[in-house]
Amino acid sequence: MAARIFLIGGGVIYLVLWLYGLVIDLDSAANFVPLNTADNWLHFVLGVGMIALGLLLPRGVGARR
Repeated sequence: MAARIFLIGGGVIYLVLWLYGLVIDLDSAANFVPLNTADNWLHFVLGVGMIALGLLLPRGVGARR
């Protein structure tokens, strides 16, 4: 269960960073996290991937022993 929470929570954080990178001007002072276009796409792919893994991860695999 902790892995699911980590994956989904981390994915949400990556998607928030992706949205932030889309909204701000990359050459302005608001870009306190050094973001560029490649970073934005990386955050999007990681966020979607982590959320998908968190949702698709089978429940209770370790508890069946």
